[in-house]
Amino acid sequence: MPIAFRPAAERGRLLDPGVSGTAAFSHGSAFDRDWLGFHALRVLNRLELAPGARLPPARRANMEQLTLVLAGSYRARSSAGDSGPVAAGGWHRLAAGAGVDLVEENADPAAPLRLLQLWVQPMRSNAAPAQAVAVPSVGQSRIAAPRDALLPWGAAATVRRESVPPGASLAVPPTRAGACWIELVGGELAVRAPGAATAAFLRGGDGIAVAGEPAQALVSSFGADVLVIELPGPPDAGRREGCAG
Repeated sequence: MPIAFRPAAERGRLLDPGVSGTAAFSHGSAFDRDWLGFHALRVLNRLELAPGARLPPARRANMEQLTLVLAGSYRARSSAGDSGPVAAGGWHRLAAGAGVDLVEENADPAAPLRLLQLWVQPMRSNAAPAQAVAVPSVGQSRIAAPRDALLPWGAAATVRRESVPPGASLAVPPTRAGACWIELVGGELAVRAPGAATAAFLRGGDGIAVAGEPAQALVSSFGADVLVIELPGPPDAGRREGCAG
């Protein structure tokens, strides 16, 4: 199927002491055999941590992890380094490489922390671990890419954060030779799937997977904050079970 919708209401629920959230793909206790990932995109979670809460220590290996701080103060510590407090609007990149033990926490004891986090398979296994923190300048949308981005990384994927003004449209790149995930951080977008009589609406927390489609435009009446994750390569280079074609 060229376009698959992944509404927030249908995503897996993540519930741990001091932590809540949703998972677009199977992650931890939120298992969904129909959504095991999409091409090289393996994890796409939204998390909320209570004041001062900490995620359980976790082992990461051979994965590029990208974290957007939506609200609050985030801190990540591993053998790759200590991010220090990362405020809202900041990004943290962790290249787990050959392996790191990671601790992630809400650095503010008085306010909740909200995160959007994605994991992408790297181009090369067992590289040296690395981490970086960055804040985009005004108008800078190209967040992560192998080169010429705010955060150069070791994944064959490009992550852009786009602001769509009211009444404007978002150009989705053609995906005949790859795939694209559109994640709505906030606002709304109208999407018309091929053959559909009416448009569907994406709102904050919703997303769509696009594969095998020509370039198209998604329209927003009231404005939107959007992540565009381009995943180049042949359609069978990665998978969302039953989605990529």
